[in-house]
Amino acid sequence: MALTKIAPFLFILLCGLLWSTLPACNNEARTDLPAPIIFETDMTTDCDDAGALAMLHALDQKGEADILATVVNNKGGYSAGATAAINAHYGRTDIPVGAYQGDDVGRDAADFFQEIALDMDTYGHNHSSRDDFPDAVEVYRRILAESGSNEVIIVSVGHLNNLYELLTSGPDQYSSLDGETLVNEKVNHLVVMGGHYLPDVSERYPYGREHNFFARGSAAFTGPVLDQWPTRILFSGYETGERILTGPALTELDRMNPVRRAYAGHPSEPLVNGRMSWDQTAVLAAIRDPEQYWDLSGPGRVEVDSEGNSQWIDDPDGTHRHLIERENPGPPEIANIIEKLMVYLP
Repeated sequence: MALTKIAPFLFILLCGLLWSTLPACNNEARTDLPAPIIFETDMTTDCDDAGALAMLHALDQKGEADILATVVNNKGGYSAGATAAINAHYGRTDIPVGAYQGDDVGRDAADFFQEIALDMDTYGHNHSSRDDFPDAVEVYRRILAESGSNEVIIVSVGHLNNLYELLTSGPDQYSSLDGETLVNEKVNHLVVMGGHYLPDVSERYPYGREHNFFARGSAAFTGPVLDQWPTRILFSGYETGERILTGPALTELDRMNPVRRAYAGHPSEPLVNGRMSWDQTAVLAAIRDPEQYWDLSGPGRVEVDSEGNSQWIDDPDGTHRHLIERENPGPPEIANIIEKLMVYLP
């Protein structure tokens, strides 16, 4: 029997039980591979953005993912250039890079990302400054318009301002649909590195407080996006990546590898000590079945106030879930999986 013919209360129940295969209660399941991905990053001060993009290229080369575009949600002048450099290093100058062109969210990229962006001779990318890249929402609308129905997975490992501007965008040369309708028709689901769903895990950020949701002008956009987003959302919270330390394996790579270079430049010395793998967890959960690595919360919703403080609310009708750490595999085993992807060479 078709799902649409099941009684409404049974349909809601099935949406909860089959979360890992259903993107939303009003969409069909995706079963095809590779997964079509738009990667949304700030690429600003932390090296895990570079590690996540390295993972994504490895999964693309393995046939598990298809990178449709990379978009930057940080106002820093060289964040998009560093993203383009990493793409070019993996032989993918064809991947569109979109840049947030506003001035409300973010900050200047770290010196190591600026150096990577400006080193066009080494990596072979065409642009370093954000002024030379198309607007992020233009890239989104073009890529989504060209994609099949209920196909695209968006992985967001930065702020949500681009997604806000996408949702509130109007018809253009790429599609006659407004932004929310375009997302509903083309996006399978959204995976967000953001929020904090366990108390007493971190001294730096208490429960409900997480950088991507509140910092550097992002708070004004987070709540509206999560309230209005029309497909399901899976959250990898601050606590998920905090104990997954990666980076030392990058010493196997050439010193000019842009991902190793980003980790070498970070002040926490992650090539020696390892670095928290917040962004990598979102990529892994987006492309592979997240229940291979984590438990999933029950259905619910994430509510975020105007200051960027988040609260998880259990709701049987909710279209949000978040990852929960478990013993097997635990953080060391997941770190090993992530590092192997970060250093993967075709």
